[in-house]
Amino acid sequence: MDSALTAKSRGRFGSFDRRVYILSLGWLVADAGFAMVIPFISIYFNQEMGMSMSAIGLFFGFSAILRAAPQPFAGWLSDRIGRVPIMGWSLVVRAVTFAGVGYAIMSKAGFFTIAAVISFNYIAGSVLAPAVNAMVADLVPKDRRIAAFSFLRIAGNLGWAIGPALGGFVAHTSYANLFFLAAGITLLSGIYLLLSLRDTTAVEREELHTFKLRDIFDLRRDTALYKYCLISFVLFLAVAQLVAALSVYSVDTVGISQTQLGVLYTINGLMVVFLQFPISTALRRLPLTKQLAAGAFVYAIGYSLVGFASGFAFLIACMVIITLAEIMVSPASLTLVANLSSAGKYGRHMGLYGFFNMAGWSFGPTVGGALLDVFESRPHLMWITISQLAVAACVLFLLFGRTLPEQANSARKVGEEGSAAHA
Repeated sequence: MDSALTAKSRGRFGSFDRRVYILSLGWLVADAGFAMVIPFISIYFNQEMGMSMSAIGLFFGFSAILRAAPQPFAGWLSDRIGRVPIMGWSLVVRAVTFAGVGYAIMSKAGFFTIAAVISFNYIAGSVLAPAVNAMVADLVPKDRRIAAFSFLRIAGNLGWAIGPALGGFVAHTSYANLFFLAAGITLLSGIYLLLSLRDTTAVEREELHTFKLRDIFDLRRDTALYKYCLISFVLFLAVAQLVAALSVYSVDTVGISQTQLGVLYTINGLMVVFLQFPISTALRRLPLTKQLAAGAFVYAIGYSLVGFASGFAFLIACMVIITLAEIMVSPASLTLVANLSSAGKYGRHMGLYGFFNMAGWSFGPTVGGALLDVFESRPHLMWITISQLAVAACVLFLLFGRTLPEQANSARKVGEEGSAAHA
């Protein structure tokens, strides 16, 4: 990256509303707490409770509705009452449920008790993202959204770099202590946001009608947004293998240790911290759908190689490729949602996107778990099958881009020098 581009990136990096930095710090702490435990939930069910990957996948699939359904309502509610109460109190509730999981494990409770508390934890966490993303859209103009969402991801992935590394060591001593520590960290982030953030919606809010669940599926409204959400769902079925399927496969099939697994996810987090902003800046001239298509294709390469992994070093190489795809996809995906929305509706539309995003993340482990069991003796076929979902999303993003006007599909101001061409 040349010095001019670096200086330009630093300029954009340091020119956000102060609340973006407060929000990002809270997001960092919250993600550190969540990332401490999420890679180890599947391992606990598999190794400590003797559950098959199919059964674990079914659990995550069952939680799909619980994780996805609240997001449109949470987004709508954040438009109506404000972003900060939704963010802060969801983290407080999530902290309580983390402590509940720790107590259930310490008490040697059965699967259904632990699964119930984890599911409630997922519900509490699922309402956070629409409010966070909507607040960024409130505070940042269109031509700086890629930079702002990149900054938010850097903060979150710094949490992902810290959390799994710490979790890998704590899990060796006690799974219960792992959840208790996550509870304390998450509670800290919730209190910090409640006390530090001034809300944005007092000046952005428009008159809202009563929330109706059936409006989520009214395809007569926001047609382009619905098409985009459906394509994203296909992609996130593949992306979701990063947590449950990859963690169990890495430990049980490839044979790495839990500490090495923690290091693997730390690499993922650190790559985002150091590469997210320069890569997003470099890709900014491309139409958003082309950025998404390129990221989906890189995901396909990374996941197809996982099935051939023979050791820790090979898995590191796979994680590097998968993380590059993640870096390409995430800020562009949220920027496109914001571009397809408008002031006063950012929460609702981020919640709608979150519904399909979370459904992909939730049903993905069901697909991955079943494929791991089916292709137990030929794991490369499982990962190649997963990669085909990413290839399909790549093609669909390119086709979708042809239907969008330049103003919606660009990360830059229309007419700005070097602006993306019509998709």
